[in-house]
Amino acid sequence: MIRRHFLLLTGLLFASIGLHSQENIELPDFGDSSGAIISPAQERKLGENFVRQLRKLAPLVTDPEVEDYIQQLGRSLSDHTDYHNEFEFFVIDSNVVNAFAVPGGFVAFHTGLILRTENESELASVMGHEIVHVTQRHGARGIEAGRRMNMPAMAAMFAAIALTAIDPEAGAAAIMATQAAAQQFQINFTRSNEKEADALGIRLVAAAGYDTRKMADFFEKMQRASRFTDPGLIPEYLRTHPITVNRIAEARGRAERIRPSVIREDSYQYHLVKAKLEVRAQFDPAEAVSIFEYKLKNKDYVHREVARYGYALALSEAGHFKKAQSEISDLIQDYPTVVPFHLAAGTIESKVRKYDQAITHFRKAYTLEPENRAAVYGYVDSLLNIKSSANAKKVLSNYGLSDRRDPKYYNLLAKAESGLGDEVNSFTATAEYYLSVGEYAHAAEQLRLARRTKTLSNYQRQKIIYRLGQIEKLILEMEQDKLR
Repeated sequence: MIRRHFLLLTGLLFASIGLHSQENIELPDFGDSSGAIISPAQERKLGENFVRQLRKLAPLVTDPEVEDYIQQLGRSLSDHTDYHNEFEFFVIDSNVVNAFAVPGGFVAFHTGLILRTENESELASVMGHEIVHVTQRHGARGIEAGRRMNMPAMAAMFAAIALTAIDPEAGAAAIMATQAAAQQFQINFTRSNEKEADALGIRLVAAAGYDTRKMADFFEKMQRASRFTDPGLIPEYLRTHPITVNRIAEARGRAERIRPSVIREDSYQYHLVKAKLEVRAQFDPAEAVSIFEYKLKNKDYVHREVARYGYALALSEAGHFKKAQSEISDLIQDYPTVVPFHLAAGTIESKVRKYDQAITHFRKAYTLEPENRAAVYGYVDSLLNIKSSANAKKVLSNYGLSDRRDPKYYNLLAKAESGLGDEVNSFTATAEYYLSVGEYAHAAEQLRLARRTKTLSNYQRQKIIYRLGQIEKLILEMEQDKLR
């Protein structure tokens, strides 16, 4: 039963065509949102609910360098669309080779897929494909048959399916919890969805200046994996995005017709992020050390300094801090303006509680790139470690534009306010942290605690009452959704 529901719903979540029933289901025209069963606003709400569920169920990568890289790559492609919502891209810490799109503008990549790519254009081609699934509302069409299911229930189901690809046992349990809702779904995906995503996705790849030929290269790489008879060895990407010889040939034909005149080279950040993820992917840190030792010895790299960087990270993860410090110090001497090297040095020093040295490196990174989120957060965290709360708050205040505020920002701000003895602002910052991760009840409780603080000014009280009212309204709307 669980397997049947998983197969039935995976196609919807990943907006693919691998699973289709024999019965033809008439789908509404979603080109005009005025007649859609699922409106753009509902799509966004569904996607936001999904992300909240996923944060509770799946290990999301919260490393700012990885997050910012995937966002930048995504924007380089999504900027060439006229999609009505903002796109949000995120990474799931899983060796499973997969990527998926969720209605509302949310696109996720498993670390396993990123590591399987050989160049940035391959990764961009997968991202372009997933972006088109969103812009063409393929997922929304699949929801048509499940229109009686409320938003929280659908979001919980989607998150459970995503978790199954990471942890089958936990995912199966989650699906069992939503089994009744699953029975409402009758989904039919046609191969035209994948064909459309390929055709329009490659146009995004070309518009952004990436090598369009790499889409077919990646498809071919995934197809070669299908020679394995053990289902466990077949990449999940093949299950959700079936690849045929004709599909590869069509991708090659399109690539030749719409190749950009000037092709982007791989960004330096792509290789640095891959090195960082490769270290994370190893269950045994000693294995990561061996991998990068091999790369350096056999010149198996694109950039030697990137392999050295990965080696230093691996040494740190394995607990060889002195050697890691030496390696990263040599890198900084050779490449003094590369921010990720300073960030790595600061992180290593923090692990051995040498906070003054850590501050030196993070401050240098911050000086080189004041808008770099990893540099800001690393610098602030180090300042908090030496009880320099006023300076930490100042750095956050200089950085804290509203469109940059994320859970980490509010968490650090709450610590800084607490260190300054400001209970009211510490409670309100903590409330914003909980709100940013979808924990509305906890956010409301923090504001109630702030409201009871003796040092509360009348202005602060009015702000808290207003914000608490907004959150309580959100909680009520979610409860009403569940009842419906």
